[in-house]
Amino acid sequence: MRVLLVNNNTKHLEELKAALSPHTLEIVMYQPGVQFKWQDKDLVVLSGGGGEGNEINDTVDQGQLWYEDEMKFILQCPKPIVGICMGFEVIARAFGSAVEEMEDEVLGFKKLTATKKGSFRLGQDNLRQYEAHKWRVGDISTKEFDILADSTSGMEVILHKLRPIIASQFHPEKGGTLKLDNFLDQLNFAS
Repeated sequence: MRVLLVNNNTKHLEELKAALSPHTLEIVMYQPGVQFKWQDKDLVVLSGGGGEGNEINDTVDQGQLWYEDEMKFILQCPKPIVGICMGFEVIARAFGSAVEEMEDEVLGFKKLTATKKGSFRLGQDNLRQYEAHKWRVGDISTKEFDILADSTSGMEVILHKLRPIIASQFHPEKGGTLKLDNFLDQLNFAS
């Protein structure tokens, strides 16, 4: 499979590259104005962030959000998309959801609970995943998305009801109950 990895300056690039190693990978470093070459790709992965300090509410020229071009890309791209951590937040914001800064950073392996739909889709109720974030999605349109898992810090996995888009607040590339291939399975890709 041909994968476009949009690097939101993730701290976990090597783990992501290893998790995607069975596939042909092209990496583009995100910055405002970047050209996304998705046309010949089978999948787009939006990485986590944390390496540069650009957060979901940061702005550039004349109040434009740093991730505004990525949000527009998400809304227009017809390819399957997997969002991880910052990618999750950018997807949520692209579809009009609030993203809130938390008082404390969530860091390390944490317990997550699948929702009823998540239990059916993911095949399990209790998950243990690596998290590293200080932001969370405050709300999401349940008309557009199914929430598949949550935790004490908020939503953890969302799946778009009509488009092949799935996203996690945690880092499946760091191991845990759900691996990145679990998300590809949800988008009907063979592992």
